[in-house]
Amino acid sequence: MSLIKLNQKAYEFNLDQIANKTGNFDRIICVFKDNAYGHGATLLAPIAKNKGINFIAVKNEQEANELKDFFDSILILSHRPNGNENLNFIYALNDIDLIEKFKPLSRIHLKIDTNMHRNGIKFQDLDKAYDSILKYNLKLEGVFTHFSSADNIDDFYFKQKNNFKKVKEWFYKKCDEKLIFHSFNSAALFNSQIPEDEYCRVGLVQFGYGALHLKKVLSLYAHKLSQRILKAGESIGYSNAYTTLKDLNIATYDLGYGDGLFRYDAKGELRLANGKKILGKMSMDSFSCEDSGDEICVFDDASVWANFFNTIDYEILVKLHPGIKRIII
Repeated sequence: MSLIKLNQKAYEFNLDQIANKTGNFDRIICVFKDNAYGHGATLLAPIAKNKGINFIAVKNEQEANELKDFFDSILILSHRPNGNENLNFIYALNDIDLIEKFKPLSRIHLKIDTNMHRNGIKFQDLDKAYDSILKYNLKLEGVFTHFSSADNIDDFYFKQKNNFKKVKEWFYKKCDEKLIFHSFNSAALFNSQIPEDEYCRVGLVQFGYGALHLKKVLSLYAHKLSQRILKAGESIGYSNAYTTLKDLNIATYDLGYGDGLFRYDAKGELRLANGKKILGKMSMDSFSCEDSGDEICVFDDASVWANFFNTIDYEILVKLHPGIKRIII
């Protein structure tokens, strides 16, 4: 059966590098949304916990419940308030019009729109938002924003950074309680200097992407279903998309687009980790290539597939089916 192997030493190494940038593990918020970017949240959670991570962010309450036994603080990023919030979790407040819908005493991190214009409260609405948070008896514990171009460190990044600085100054004057601030994401952390009064949310960088010195955590493997000698002039797979020019020992492996891989349509050369080409079109549950033994590494660096399909590493990884067995090595 297909298999995902997660390298524990590589993951621990990456967390150490992140802690070196933030100053300590206490200032790290590990983003574990979407099954830890396809890696396997419940498998990696105890490793992160043992390294000193106590704060994570997830997509929704279902993910929070799966990880609640590991971490002291869990921020839910994409929650639509319904009055039934869990007071043990922290919720992102993304829209000023939804404040009154939260359950009283809900723990809140206020999202600020510093001009990415996706989620959050505008600076000019801070007074109104803060008054409403007090009115509806919510517990404001943090304030955060998200950078749209921290990987480029362009003028827009500095404008957003300056906007958030103004927000922090506003809260320092307005609020007596100690708040958690966080604006830095993975890209910002390794491309800039994190402010001393902030935490950092790290996503895919914890798994080895976004900085050259980090180590990839995930490797994807497939296992042999069958093998045969393909005679010269014979074709394989749908639409006879590949025809061999010579006798070739080929094998079919148990991984396809039904497992979350992008569908290779036999156009261009898509190579596996050992350099062998996928032969013919990928099927829903399998692909074929030169026989490479009982187990073959499909990729140990998602960038190879991302570059081939003209997309980003994130999309390759998060699409990996949660039903694929995952193990720690």
